[in-house]
Amino acid sequence: MPYISIESGKLTAEQKYAYPVTIGDDCWIGGGAIICPGVTIGNRCVIGAGSVVTKDVADDSVVAGNPAKIIRQASDGAEELATF
Repeated sequence: MPYISIESGKLTAEQKYAYPVTIGDDCWIGGGAIICPGVTIGNRCVIGAGSVVTKDVADDSVVAGNPAKIIRQASDGAEELATF
């Protein structure tokens, strides 16, 4: 994990990469949401505004909060989430 020295405040050549964030298809991400490095968000997910996502999110989930928690998870796909 890359770290920045407090003394210098600059990245060195070894520190310029971070863990990738993967966002699935058909996701909605609310304004001001923070997705931490290395997190994978599944397909057809909704991330609430202002949420802090620290762990992976499964497909067809609605998450919100700080840290983000599952509010609802559809078992039959996106059609069930549409009624939320």
